[in-house]
Amino acid sequence: MNGKMPKVCADLSEIEYGILKKLTIVEGDDGEKLKNLLRFYIHTLPELKSSEYALRRIENKKEIEENLQNVWDVYEYTDYPTENWGEDMIDKLAGDLIEINVLVKTGERQFLPSNKFRSLFKMLLHDVATENKDIDEYSAACIATIQLLMESGMGTLSKETIRDGTIFINEGWMFEYAIKLKEAREFMRTRRLFPGIEVPKTATA
Repeated sequence: MNGKMPKVCADLSEIEYGILKKLTIVEGDDGEKLKNLLRFYIHTLPELKSSEYALRRIENKKEIEENLQNVWDVYEYTDYPTENWGEDMIDKLAGDLIEINVLVKTGERQFLPSNKFRSLFKMLLHDVATENKDIDEYSAACIATIQLLMESGMGTLSKETIRDGTIFINEGWMFEYAIKLKEAREFMRTRRLFPGIEVPKTATA
């Protein structure tokens, strides 16, 4: 499509168009209102339960593993892949992630993961790490992000977008949780190695 935004035409009856025009929960006119309606729909999708995500990880195991390998393939060439990305690539990627309510724009070229994404990520990071205690924390974080992108994009995101989106989100924000998980695991492992040693209490003023 030569990088152009695809256009969708739809014939609406007078009643359907009238309803669309009167939707006060959605801003904009005509095509813009349709676009915002899609965003509103995605934003209000009910969150899946932990067990439902676990079932989908089993069902989509092969695809998730392929996406994970695509991410780690990038790190084979550089430890900091986003440093090699141009502004156009970041703007396009961020725009795609904003469309599916993964990121929210907070300023000029400034973004943050949405509260919904962040809360789901923390749940999935815990679940993935618990399911397989041998998996490293950064792979667990990548799997959590990959699964959320697959779910948020409803199967429409390309493998490249999932790969780059996973790197962008984790490098920018979510690897912090992987670091904390790694520290917590190391702490618990140390306690098991030395069960007779009491954990020092925090001094109080």
